[in-house]
Amino acid sequence: MIIQQNFVKEKLAQGQPVLGTWHTLASPLVTEALAHAGLDFLILDFEHGPFALDTVHEHVVRCERHRCSPIVRLPVPEAWMVLQALDQGAHGVMVPQVHSAHDARRLIEAAKYPPQGSRGFSPFSRAGGFTNLDAATYPARANTFTLTATIVESRRGMEALKEILTLEDLDVVYFGAYDLSQEAGVPGDWRHAKVLPTITRGVQQVAAAGKAAGGIVAESQDDVKRLLDMGMRFITYDVDSAILARPVQRLAEWFAKERKA
Repeated sequence: MIIQQNFVKEKLAQGQPVLGTWHTLASPLVTEALAHAGLDFLILDFEHGPFALDTVHEHVVRCERHRCSPIVRLPVPEAWMVLQALDQGAHGVMVPQVHSAHDARRLIEAAKYPPQGSRGFSPFSRAGGFTNLDAATYPARANTFTLTATIVESRRGMEALKEILTLEDLDVVYFGAYDLSQEAGVPGDWRHAKVLPTITRGVQQVAAAGKAAGGIVAESQDDVKRLLDMGMRFITYDVDSAILARPVQRLAEWFAKERKA
């Protein structure tokens, strides 16, 4: 069955915050385990994870089985990459290094069919239902269905935020805290006075524009609560690799000390 519901976009439209995680391990079983756990979305990270475009559909099926939305983070807003991800059924696309409204517009142009964009049209895809029986109505439905998200992670991007937020078909603005902290000279410290106030002001701008803000990789329930209190509605809890490795590493370190005692 081809899913026609974008679970995460519907919740955002209703004013609800949503919870997801970054998926970098590229394993369909990890995808299903995380979706089964009850997350609203997974970000399939094609920038830093070893994903392949011809396997997007495998992750889509395993997410949809548990009413979880798969969002593909591409390394660049190349039209052919966006097309591949969406034709295989991804619920949304996200791109990094958005420094201007022009950068964000490139993503929207690639993700939307005319008149909003220039996405190449073929109904003979998983997203289109594999046939041309609904070809007349599919483009409009797809434009409504597809979520677009940009990652603002530089001083230039923050300065261009007001203009970026004027783009009607942009749904989510995600603030890349690690890159912003790197640029501020405090790598990894998103709580630093050089970073957090900047992100907080950005979140307020996004909310005022009627869009959903995200950013910062929360590592605990307290972090998640802090992001909600900040006004974020697109919440990312941790990264799959860290969820797996961090508790094991802590236990292994404790065990090594116990063994020496």
